[in-house]
Amino acid sequence: MLRRWPPQAVLLVTFASFYFAIGPGNYFAVDEAMEQETAQALILRRTIDIPVMPDARFGRGQTFYTVKGPGLPLVSLPFVYLGLKLDDAIGSMNGGQLAGPPIGVAEHPLRWGGRLAISASLIVNALVAGAIVAVLFMVGTQLSPKPRAALLMAIAAGLATLVMSEATHFYQHALDALMIILAFWFFSVKNPGELSSSSIFGGLSLGVAILARPDAVPAAVVLWLYGAAVAWKLVRTLDDRWSRMIRRAGLATVGPLGAVAGSMYFNYLRFGSVIQFGYTEDRARFVLDAGQIAKAIGGYLVSPALSIFVFAPPLILALALGRRAYRRWPLETVALLSAATAHLLMISSNKTWGGDLSYGPRYMLEAIVLLMPLTLPAFEMAADLASRRAAIAVAAVVFLGFVVQLIGVAVYVTVNEWDRTAAGIVANNAWVFVPSASPIVYDLEELVARRNLSPWAIRALSIPDEALFLLIILVVIVWLGSRRILQYLRAPEAEVDNRSSRALPIAIVSATVLPILLGFAMARPVIEAPSIHAYKLLNAGLAEQRAGHAVAAEEYYAVVLSLYPSNEFARYDLGVLDQEAGRTNEAMSLYAGVLREDPNFTPAKQNMEYLLHARFEFTNPHRR
Repeated sequence: MLRRWPPQAVLLVTFASFYFAIGPGNYFAVDEAMEQETAQALILRRTIDIPVMPDARFGRGQTFYTVKGPGLPLVSLPFVYLGLKLDDAIGSMNGGQLAGPPIGVAEHPLRWGGRLAISASLIVNALVAGAIVAVLFMVGTQLSPKPRAALLMAIAAGLATLVMSEATHFYQHALDALMIILAFWFFSVKNPGELSSSSIFGGLSLGVAILARPDAVPAAVVLWLYGAAVAWKLVRTLDDRWSRMIRRAGLATVGPLGAVAGSMYFNYLRFGSVIQFGYTEDRARFVLDAGQIAKAIGGYLVSPALSIFVFAPPLILALALGRRAYRRWPLETVALLSAATAHLLMISSNKTWGGDLSYGPRYMLEAIVLLMPLTLPAFEMAADLASRRAAIAVAAVVFLGFVVQLIGVAVYVTVNEWDRTAAGIVANNAWVFVPSASPIVYDLEELVARRNLSPWAIRALSIPDEALFLLIILVVIVWLGSRRILQYLRAPEAEVDNRSSRALPIAIVSATVLPILLGFAMARPVIEAPSIHAYKLLNAGLAEQRAGHAVAAEEYYAVVLSLYPSNEFARYDLGVLDQEAGRTNEAMSLYAGVLREDPNFTPAKQNMEYLLHARFEFTNPHRR
């Protein structure tokens, strides 16, 4: 069957399966949690309010909301929905080998792990990163007549750059990078007859990128202008060139304008104002400070903790052969370099340009992906074996990058932040220029000590359950896909067919735009008074609990406690859920909290006595 698939489809499926197989299966970063919680809120109650957590912002209805853009939560809606259904069917209060143990705060113990809704959301970034590899291959075949070189370049991007480590997390950077490089592919159209459709889909790609991360705007502007330049080259000799250009400009602007409107509506849903993005802290602001910008640029180019050449070594090839790339593709090279530079300048003006919790320069993933096509001349030399030294150099940087990425996916990235904070070097991005503070150093130390190991495959192999069956399926897919990719590499250039097919890029754009439109259509603001909203949520939680949907029920109770932290009913019902799941310590802690607020809350007292008897053989057990 794989023989009938075009190379880009094989790359997408193979790399996506590989990324999900090596991922953590859960997460412990608040940025990731806010994204998934927003999607889950929309599915469960058609609002986007989330439980209180670090970095969440106080907004409409006196409840809390994410400060992240709407792109990734809305794109992930089908996968989070699937995960919730699996949670209902299987029961995930106690986690499993895929989702990991249920770790979190007392009021909301499954926020950080233990839910299949979380595991399902991680599929999104695996697919997105696999799509990046596929689109880079297609960009490579647009630029180079040698598909083997394009295939090698795409594989290198997938294995030896931050594309790999970002594929295992639930951050927005991968979606932003995919849509930006996809827009470049659409705008690089060669056929005047495809100009209108390419303008539509290229513009939609830019729109999704902006919804994923608003700081994608500078690169989007550059690529829009690049698309205009390409279109003019195609139509400048035609009699109707001006009408074609106007039509192209209008079609290519629909996506970005829609993204601006969507972002404003998202702001209205969260904060009641279309211009309030939630970034109210001073540390989150953008400033035009020449010293800071210079420091950030230095960090992203030469520092041991953030340099794109450390965490994406194949980009060294772009430095070495950039002049050759410019001579062959002057317009494309200028566009890619300008878009990457515009993104760098945008990030550098943010006070938290270092990214705080990160494995390398994740803020620069968009720029890394944009710069990868400029390494094509090096991969052409390696594919042709024209120079043994060139082939060795290419193999060396790819191998180095792969090792760096393996270190990054092996342990939980949160460990970096703990150690940096303990060392007192997190403030003002000072850690970026301290070699001993490099994420590679920290993660390698944890890996050697076998602490905080991340991949869910380790859990599945150590204690087999249903997750092991899924792992076997993924391994088989990766094995078959890898064999097919090797066949492409060994085949004559002419046999690598369908490499320029528009079907896959159009499918990718459609698969992102449709859930975004659906999400905006579903969303409604919280308009009730906090007391009424909490009452409705409490009743909804009770209904879900009676229906046996424990994970959804505890979500409702967590939002109630965000509104009213001392609400004894929500705290008690969470305790009952934990007790029924066999989580005795958590249940006792919740019951104790109820009794501190109301010592006469009889059901909590009886359940506490029952648990004390069950654990310590106290007398007179009574269970409500």
